[in-house]
Formats: sequence, C-alpha cells, structure tokens
Amino acid sequence: MRLNFKFKHKHFLVFTFCFIFFLGSGVSSFAVNPIPADPLDIIDYQRERWRDRRFEVFSWDRFPELIIFDTANYDVQSRLFKRLAFFAEKAGFKGRLAHDAEIANLHGWNAHDYEAKVLADFFETARVTNFPLLQEERELLAILLAHGVLRRNSVLQIIPGKGGVLSISRDSDRNLRLRFMAHEGFHGIYYVDEGFRNFTRQRWEVFPNKGKMLLLSFFVIQAYDIADIDLVHKEFSAHVLYWSINQVGFYYGDSLPNRVISANPLYGFILPASAEVRGRQTWPELAEIFIAEAEIFSNYVNERWNFSAGRVWRARPNNPR
Repeated sequence: MRLNFKFKHKHFLVFTFCFIFFLGSGVSSFAVNPIPADPLDIIDYQRERWRDRRFEVFSWDRFPELIIFDTANYDVQSRLFKRLAFFAEKAGFKGRLAHDAEIANLHGWNAHDYEAKVLADFFETARVTNFPLLQEERELLAILLAHGVLRRNSVLQIIPGKGGVLSISRDSDRNLRLRFMAHEGFHGIYYVDEGFRNFTRQRWEVFPNKGKMLLLSFFVIQAYDIADIDLVHKEFSAHVLYWSINQVGFYYGDSLPNRVISANPLYGFILPASAEVRGRQTWPELAEIFIAEAEIFSNYVNERWNFSAGRVWRARPNNPR
C-alpha cells in the first residue's frame, strides 16, 4: 500500500505541474483543433457554441491550411493581431516590433490576414530579442504551431509552415462581416495558391494607370507600405474583389475617390476628370475601369473555385451575394 501511494502521489504531482504549466502558458485548450467550416457558416456561427468567450478558431474547409479567428470584439482582435499589422504592413513600422505605448493611439485593422512567412518573421524576431508578447499573442503562436502554419526547426527557431491566418470580429455588423470575410478570404487564397498570385501580378501590369493611382493613393492614406510590391499586388486583388459586381461602380466611381480627396485634397489633381451628379462629384471613367477589372477577376475565381466578386463561400439559393 505504501509503495502504491507513492506511485500515485508522484503521478499526481506530475499531472498538477503539467496542468499549471499549461494554464500559465496561455495556450487555449482547443489549440490543436480548429473547427472546419465554410466562411459563411463562420459568419453565422452561434457564439453560445464558442469554446472560449473571447474568440473561436476555425479552419477553412476548402483551404484547411488557413486558420480563421472570429473575435468577440475589436479589443480582443487587437490583442491578437494589432502588433502583427504594424510589423507586416504599416509604413514606418514594417519589419520591427512596436511596443504598446508606440501604437496605442494608432489604428490597426478591423479585420486581418497574415501569411506563414510573415508570422514566422514576427514570432522569431520576438523570440531572439526576448520581446514581451501579450498572452493572446502567445496563444496565437501556440495555435499556429499546433496547426502547422508555423513550425520549429531542430534548434527551435520558428519557421514558416503552410498557409496563414485570417480574422474578423463580432464588433462588425453582419454586412461588414460579409465584406471583410470576402476581402480577407481572397487574401488567404493569394497566400496558398500560386496560380492566383500569378494572375494578380499579370492583371496589375495591364491595369490602367488611372485605376492604379486611385488604389495607391488610398493605400498611402491607409498607411500601407506601398514600396512592398507583393503587398500592393495582394491588396489589389482583394480590393477589386471586395464588392459584388453591381456595387463596384458606385464604390470606385464615387465613394472611394471622394473619401481619398477628403483625406487629402491634393489627390484630386491625380485622379481623372470628374462629373457632378445631383450635387456630388463622381468619376465615371474610374467606375468603368474597376467594373471591367472586377468582371475579369470574378470570372477567374468562378472558374477556379465557383466564387465570385464579393463571395468566398459556397453559393446557396439564399446567398447574400
């Protein structure tokens, strides 16, 4: 009996130690088991079924190497991804780790996407510099490692695996969630499909300069690092595919040019001639340029995956797009 007690006691101590270490590591209990789902099902997934009140983690059923986070609010999403946004894309910050105080009053994004290489660069830089990561960032790392988006090599360096991570938030209303899911979804496909990357690069080469100037002006206002041509290509395809075809003309021929000029009136001098419609400035030429490009992209993604402009989920009879 005495020997048996020691045996049980020893194993109880080992179990207790492992359990405490597990909790202290900030690793979610479902780190190795994202829920496979179609993006539209993620949009409408009941929060009562979430395994963590802060966020739920999915894998895209058609592209399982892409992990999709849905967060309870923008604050949770920022704790997971804001620092990554600056490291990956923001002019003046790209490639370096920013402390909280430096970016506290700056906006990240309301939805996110990062490929395996950028994620590996971020977390490996943090590892070798002993940069203090937030609990949520450590949890993100554990989930990415568990799912193979990131790996460790023989000397424990963090290196790219396959795929990437996307994120939307419940702070966005349903219409925004649909648009963000389409936008981030096409980013995800850009990461994992070489054919789509090549098609996007080819289309950028022949895309009219007037359309390029509008997009690049907007990217500058958004603080994208436009010196990174791969980032420009990635954003180009996702912005062209952001809206359904019947919405593209208004957005790029009215809403976005007015928004750009409102942010910086000097951009008005590099856009094509406008027309006044019911007291509002519009750009018919830009509308035509972007409608034509959206149709080309939409045909491509339809032939490849049965998607369309504004939609990265399976077509359904009551499909919102």
